Amino acid sequence: MSPKRKPSSATSTPASVLQKLQNSAGGFYAATPRLIRHVEYFIGGQDANILVNKGGGLQPTEFIIRGVFEISRNDFSFTPDGNFNPSNVFHGRFADVKLSCQLTAARNDSFRFSSEDFPDILDNLAHFEGLIPRPEEYDKLSVIHNSLGQRSIKLTHSLFEANNDQQDTAGEVYGDENYWHDGLNPKFDITTWPVADRCKGHLESLVSTHSICPLPAYDSDHNLILPVSV
Repeated sequence: MSPKRKPSSATSTPASVLQKLQNSAGGFYAATPRLIRHVEYFIGGQDANILVNKGGGLQPTEFIIRGVFEISRNDFSFTPDGNFNPSNVFHGRFADVKLSCQLTAARNDSFRFSSEDFPDILDNLAHFEGLIPRPEEYDKLSVIHNSLGQRSIKLTHSLFEANNDQQDTAGEVYGDENYWHDGLNPKFDITTWPVADRCKGHLESLVSTHSICPLPAYDSDHNLILPVSV
């Protein structure tokens, strides 16, 4: 993913956004009817189990969905340290921390389609979860949360990835600026990753064994949002 994006010369409107969601190549709009017809569950062994596009044969491609959502202020842990608290024994190891937040339907009247399509998106997600094979005695975990009658989507993301002998963590140079192998600003490197004081010692212990797994976000002007300590 490119670290910088040039703003579009044409002003985007809610209608044009919805059109791009529905018609752009490389994925599906999350509210597309009967979306389960286009996906299958791929058991990837040690790498990961993922959803892939149906009919991919021996080279399956990752299944991508897109939509417009609002990030809830409740239970927001998408900070650079995931609100990790070393004194809380239930938080486990810092290396295993997962960032998380709740996605809800957009409440902006201009994006009313997001609110109208949200139930269909949840139905598609529930169908996807039905593809995952589970022993009968296992409890079913879902990304769909229901709190006081309000449904939301729980988004989680692993902050760290363990290095291996084949992984190349060297930087690459693009023009006059240095970027790391994933195409992002050096501030996304583990050695400069901003965390709260309570987590700094734990982060230092991971520098030689782990890498940051950033989830890039961009502002309304298409500029990469840099991580900051909170």
